[in-house]
Amino acid sequence: MTGRWRDSRGLTPVLGLTLLIGMVAVASIGIFLVSSASLSSSADGLEDERVEQSFTQLGADLNTVAASSSDTRTVALGLEDAEGDVSLVDSGHMTITVAGVDDPIIDEPLRSIEYRDGDTVVAYEGGAVFRGSGTETRLLSGPQVEFREETLHLPVTRLNGVESVSNDRIRLSKLGSEDLTRDGPNVAGRFVRITIESPYYVGWAEHYERQVDASYVRVDHESETVTVLLGQPQPDGSYDGAVYAQGDVKDNGGTPSVNGSITASGDVNITCEEPTVCTGGEEFDLRPLDEDIAYLLETVDDDAQPIEGSTLENGTYLTDNLSLPDDLTIDLSEGNVTLVVDGYIGLNNAKIEVIGAEGTNNVARVYTTGDVAIGGGSSGVSVESDDPSRFQLYGTSEMKFAIGQGEFTGTIYAPRDEPAEGTNDVVEEYAPNADCSPDADWADVCIGTGSVDFTGSIISGPMAIAQNAELTYDPLLKTVEPTIDIKPEHLPPKLTHLTIVAHDVGVESD
Repeated sequence: MTGRWRDSRGLTPVLGLTLLIGMVAVASIGIFLVSSASLSSSADGLEDERVEQSFTQLGADLNTVAASSSDTRTVALGLEDAEGDVSLVDSGHMTITVAGVDDPIIDEPLRSIEYRDGDTVVAYEGGAVFRGSGTETRLLSGPQVEFREETLHLPVTRLNGVESVSNDRIRLSKLGSEDLTRDGPNVAGRFVRITIESPYYVGWAEHYERQVDASYVRVDHESETVTVLLGQPQPDGSYDGAVYAQGDVKDNGGTPSVNGSITASGDVNITCEEPTVCTGGEEFDLRPLDEDIAYLLETVDDDAQPIEGSTLENGTYLTDNLSLPDDLTIDLSEGNVTLVVDGYIGLNNAKIEVIGAEGTNNVARVYTTGDVAIGGGSSGVSVESDDPSRFQLYGTSEMKFAIGQGEFTGTIYAPRDEPAEGTNDVVEEYAPNADCSPDADWADVCIGTGSVDFTGSIISGPMAIAQNAELTYDPLLKTVEPTIDIKPEHLPPKLTHLTIVAHDVGVESD
């Protein structure tokens, strides 16, 4: 046993040296592996930087050619030895719409020049250069979009060419330009929406957040879409006549009359008191309020309070449907009252009474997304000062209005391009005596199968007036402008002028 311990001690120096050599070898291999990984990472970084610089220059050259009259140039990408490939692909879609205009100003696909190497993506699309895609997108160079002094100038580059593009040299040729807004609508007082669907949507959002208030740039990650909202809505009509009707205005039986002017796109067949002018066949274009009311409904939640009790005072109120079992008082003595109804308004033997307006400039404004029906002998709207400007009712282009008997002092503003479809959804329940069917189911506005005293102004669709109904215009309304009561803090940036020019650029390998 002792000898054995003596032999082990004799081998100790040799084992120590062997272990030391092994440790040095392992450390050397580790250093080699780390150095190799570091060199590889450094090389990848340099490669990515080279691609980014190449595409940033490509973007600048493309934008220059696009803005020129007839420029042609060759761009040296210098990526012939890169690991990835360059190609021209269909990548996204851009849509620009204006509130109240049926057709988009622009509704076109977007093409991009892309470099791809595995998960690495660098691309030029619509005037901008991006690195990465999806939520990892980073904006390298923004498009030449300018928004200042209520004016948006938006050039759109349309790429034309085959999918296969050289990694080395690309030839760019200006093919032409098209001013998409030359004969377009007036955007002042209207919402304008820019919607871009693209794998680079996060980069587009980053660009527009720099151009406009980020609060009005919305991102939908699920659909890879960014939407930009501009413009401050202002109705373009006025209360300068008793009736503006998109359609006919007709006597539906009895002895109804209108004391005030009538302007209608269809026929006018009703007694019109002198010296006013009542003419049919007139062309006029008043923008519907559908998008305005939808946006008001969307933004009113933070400020609105529910209807509790029988009196509304200074403030904003929100309810689903307004079905009144009893009278509702609106007190304007302390300020404006705004009531937003996401649904219908039905009054059966119930009245809205507006008080406290005298000596103030305060107004009650009611906005509804549904139909309106007023029936029963004691129903209607009354204003303590008999000033119809103090109660203003606003509706969408699909709103139908009916009043059977009683009084209504106020204005109705619900313009449309054509008559609404269907019938009044609530007239049967709340005002069956105001139902225009079946002999006048064409009418969007039905006044009177009893005695109705209407003082104010109506801007809507085709109208049928019956029995002893009398519609009287109040000249006080000439100085009143229809208003969408969106609070200033919820209004997007104001837009007065919009210019969109599409530039066609040919792309091919050189």
